[in-house]
Amino acid sequence: MIRYSYLVDTEEITDKIGVDVLNDIMKGKGESEILKKYGISEYQFSQIKRIILQQVKDKIDSTETTSHAVRYFKTLVKERSFATKAQEFGLTEPQQKLLYNVARGDFRATYGIIFALRNIISPSQWIYLENEELPKPVKFNSLVEKKYPHYDFDSRNELAKESTLGNIFFDVLKERRAMSKFCVMHNCEKLEAANFVYMKHHKNGEMRYLARPTLPFIKKFREDVHPDWWFIYPDEVSKEYLQEIRNRANECAASIRHY
Repeated sequence: MIRYSYLVDTEEITDKIGVDVLNDIMKGKGESEILKKYGISEYQFSQIKRIILQQVKDKIDSTETTSHAVRYFKTLVKERSFATKAQEFGLTEPQQKLLYNVARGDFRATYGIIFALRNIISPSQWIYLENEELPKPVKFNSLVEKKYPHYDFDSRNELAKESTLGNIFFDVLKERRAMSKFCVMHNCEKLEAANFVYMKHHKNGEMRYLARPTLPFIKKFREDVHPDWWFIYPDEVSKEYLQEIRNRANECAASIRHY
């Protein structure tokens, strides 16, 4: 029996016997048997398992296809520069924690975190996979951040009272009575779309807010509705570009007649 307990560096021990320990575990050998076989302590055994599991996870992460944005943050975590970058981006502490968990694969990115980073990472990068070609990002004049430096509970509620470019596109479809067929074409239930494109109202009829779309919803329509549109407001783009969006919606409505 070769004893490895004399080695202080657990990573060094893992390099020497990690694969063998993993094989023994997979063969069903007990902890006490493994400790005796390699002459290691319980602490060293627990650390070896931790390191091996992390290596396996890193291997999966490096080969698993994910979005452009998530890959970027996964790389920052791997290079141990995530915290610095997150602070540079001006994220609040809760946003940093959420984004870290997104990078680890524990959570899906939320509308709020994508909006908070819209000036740094175009929203489309969260929708398109890294092996897919990205659309050209939409240029806009970021006015929201001047009024609301952080995307939080209060600013979210205020912003939800206003239509985004994505809402403008669907408003045209609604006016042209083309939304139902447009949803069918994109494999989306009209009820799901209605949740994101119709203004919620109070019982007295007053406008309340617009629910912000989920990533799966945005992805369904990405070929016709640019993902960036859901994170940009009409007064942040030129009148010409706003008209282009309406024209695009009218073209879609017209083509639906032949669907």
